[in-house]
Amino acid sequence: MAQIPTARSEPIEVDSENTSLTLADATTQADARRTINARFHAEHLYDDTLSVHGVAVAKAGHAMLLIGDYGAGKSLTGLAMITSMGWSPLAGDTCLVRLNGQGSFDVVGGTRAYVLRRSAIERWFPTFVLGQPDDERVDLAASLPSDASNAVADLAGIVMVAVDGNSFGSPPAPCGEQVAANALYRASGHLLSKILDDAAADPLSLLEGPELARRRLRLVRRLASTIRCWWVRGSPGDIAAVVDAMQREEDRR
Repeated sequence: MAQIPTARSEPIEVDSENTSLTLADATTQADARRTINARFHAEHLYDDTLSVHGVAVAKAGHAMLLIGDYGAGKSLTGLAMITSMGWSPLAGDTCLVRLNGQGSFDVVGGTRAYVLRRSAIERWFPTFVLGQPDDERVDLAASLPSDASNAVADLAGIVMVAVDGNSFGSPPAPCGEQVAANALYRASGHLLSKILDDAAADPLSLLEGPELARRRLRLVRRLASTIRCWWVRGSPGDIAAVVDAMQREEDRR
């Protein structure tokens, strides 16, 4: 369940006529998880909620959403914010971002697992104690602090992360609305982009269908036009410091 995105506040409302899901006996555990996640993607959309590939961290009721391609450094940046700057993890890989009644967006949950590569932790956080077996992929969820008051947080900003060990931290560069919308559209479809082990299975993207595809696009456009987005490059600590300073500046306004 740690790799299945769930809401932390109230359960989603679903159409009872469309919630059945049948898996064959031969379905692998990985395919079962991928199929369930894709189905949740669709059900969340009925509740105006996007399932975004990213890391969400929160402080004082405000959340920052870190997005980027696989390996961009989202989890590393989030870890720097959590361990050094007082932020709490909300979601470690898939974030549930919901349109609220005031026309803005909240982070309402996501995947609990917070998985990083051991080699990356040892490079960027050499003093971090890893008390788990010597696996390359390490789930840090149980060792990270949590704050129940941040179970649901208003989305204050979106940051496109690019960790680069060969460069100094860059100042935040605002993303244009179209750039942000394209990035968010890709990120909000990642649960549908998995290829199943079963070569005869239908593509998961068919679970969305035309109606929900249009709904997701409308939500993405609304998100890109409502919440400010920046692009930041540097080490995890550099990016974390920039994002933290941005939020402190916003709090002072």
